[in-house]
Amino acid sequence: MERRNYWQRMRRSQMSRRALLRASGRAGVGAAGLALVGCGDDDDDAQPQAAAQAQQQQAQPQPAAQQQAQPQQQQQQSMQPGGGQAEQQADQQAQQQVQQESDAEAQDEQQQAQQQAVAVGNRQYGGNYSIATLPNWDGFDPHRANLAHPFQVFNDTMGRLVEMYNNQGPIYAPDLSSLPEIPDAETYIFRIDQGAYFWDQYPTEGGRAFTALDAEANITRQIEALDADGVPDARFARAGQYQQTASVDVPDEQTLVCKTDGPNATYLETVHMAYSFMTSVEALELWDQQWLNEQFNVELVSGCGPFIPTIYEPEIRLHLERNPDYHRSVQGQQMPFLDSVTWNLFADETAIETAYRNGDLDAVSLNAAATEGVAADFPEHIRYERGVVLPLAMRFNYNTEWAENPWLDRRVPYAFHVAMDRDLIIDSVYLGKGKPSTIQHLNWYHGWAIDQETTRTLPGYRPNKDEDIAMSRQLIDAAGVEEGTEYTLIVADIFEGLYPGSSELYTNMFESALGVSIKIELTPYDSIFGQLPGGQFPGHMPIWVGAGTGDPTGQWNARLVFGGSENWERYNHPPTEEIVKKMLVTLDPEARREMAREVSWILLGEDERYGLDGFAAFSVMGNGIETGIHQPYIQFPEHAFNVWEREGWHWRKETSMDTTHPDFPGNRA
Repeated sequence: MERRNYWQRMRRSQMSRRALLRASGRAGVGAAGLALVGCGDDDDDAQPQAAAQAQQQQAQPQPAAQQQAQPQQQQQQSMQPGGGQAEQQADQQAQQQVQQESDAEAQDEQQQAQQQAVAVGNRQYGGNYSIATLPNWDGFDPHRANLAHPFQVFNDTMGRLVEMYNNQGPIYAPDLSSLPEIPDAETYIFRIDQGAYFWDQYPTEGGRAFTALDAEANITRQIEALDADGVPDARFARAGQYQQTASVDVPDEQTLVCKTDGPNATYLETVHMAYSFMTSVEALELWDQQWLNEQFNVELVSGCGPFIPTIYEPEIRLHLERNPDYHRSVQGQQMPFLDSVTWNLFADETAIETAYRNGDLDAVSLNAAATEGVAADFPEHIRYERGVVLPLAMRFNYNTEWAENPWLDRRVPYAFHVAMDRDLIIDSVYLGKGKPSTIQHLNWYHGWAIDQETTRTLPGYRPNKDEDIAMSRQLIDAAGVEEGTEYTLIVADIFEGLYPGSSELYTNMFESALGVSIKIELTPYDSIFGQLPGGQFPGHMPIWVGAGTGDPTGQWNARLVFGGSENWERYNHPPTEEIVKKMLVTLDPEARREMAREVSWILLGEDERYGLDGFAAFSVMGNGIETGIHQPYIQFPEHAFNVWEREGWHWRKETSMDTTHPDFPGNRA
């Protein structure tokens, strides 16, 4: 059975690209507001849309008092320089247009609500949602944890100012605040008006309201990026983006005003992506060092999200209970619908498959062959696919201050890049369910990357590897690398557990193509991140590189600017840095896209102006296509299959179970 669209999109709490333009125009923002949302589909019928509360008020029929005040306001305007009869007529026409659009949108929303009520009905409450993830964990610190599992848990337990509803726009939605008012290209006014409350537990007993003071404390912590002793802490990987904040002001407890240091094309992305989770002021004051010292202490969590963590058993499970006071609802029903969520920790895919077959898991992501096998045995279960946002890549080190660094001659990392057999890797790791990708933070399905047809003509991506291997051997010889020279590659032990034999694959691939010797060091994933700030690390392969929304502007300004908060590889190429800095202040998304293409060619070593001088510190293999299957009683929101965990939408708050289904397992928490 194929996945059905159980749920319709929530029109009232989302904003499409066109809707933001309208709302921004009414507020006097113009194109700046549009550019900050991104470059999604312009079809209003295809995209959910709504404005922030203040912007919604702009679009709604005006109260009588305001209508009565209009003639007086128009008279005052006519007294201003340039304010004449023509301007009054233009204002009246604009107001009429706004009114017409508002009426049309209200009618459309009413029709949508009626359709949704028929198609969906009421979600049922109850059930424990049991799922599997990797046992990679580095603590409950919402700003310094780097691994995938913490991000997944934070998405379920904490909020952000705004969240991403769909990454294909991208389309943002309110979370702890309304979508921001953007009066100019440097100012973002967030209204803390969504009614969010912290959990009624230590250190926020009584469940106090989330305020602008909490938001200010979280943002300031990221800007300062200091440890408990006041020393700069490189573990604040989002610091580079937040440090583009020129000021943070709190006029009152419901208002947060952030100003950027010049126009910033990606600031809205900064406040919704990974590392942007909001905790309480009390937690920040009490637990700064404890988060590092007691990484498995489930009591060190303070949030206002849909689920509350209650049990953490390392290498076994993390259990979350429903937050009875969660502030969000959909179609009149308070979320979340599940009683609880249990993350079961597995490092072995065979164990995950066995657990699903035994009914111990409700949904799993498996390799293509395993998914096919499970689907054959359980034809009534529902299969799904979605692109994996995180591309696999190989990381080099360009630190010139490390005397033993083997990667400083760019011909060497480029030779590894060209010799890499991406088709073999995709076949082995993803069983063919994937495609080669070119550059970190750019996926083949986002529309920013070089198209697949062109990609397949480039060195390192050509289907016939003979030419690539000959080219890579010439590069190694030209660099003076002697036969049998040893290169160390760190491989995360979790990769070897998920894809047994992958280390041998990488070893054979490079040794046969380059004539070098490869030494593999299996290392815990969190230990790898611990090595990066020091700048003395060998090559890493493979790693996951977060690709976010498709627009790489914010991430490139952290990764490709020398001294950037995530530039652990010490990439240093001034022409590239100049372009990515220009991207940051370019509000036109199409112009940014063109600059991204230029940067892509530089990072691939294919720009004739710079050659290998601009070659990236990452060689990207490709993106997989995640294949999975879930029990027939699980009801997911449709957009759960569009947004990856890291990207900022905790969709499990809308997930529900059909507790009347004959296969429903009952309460197994």
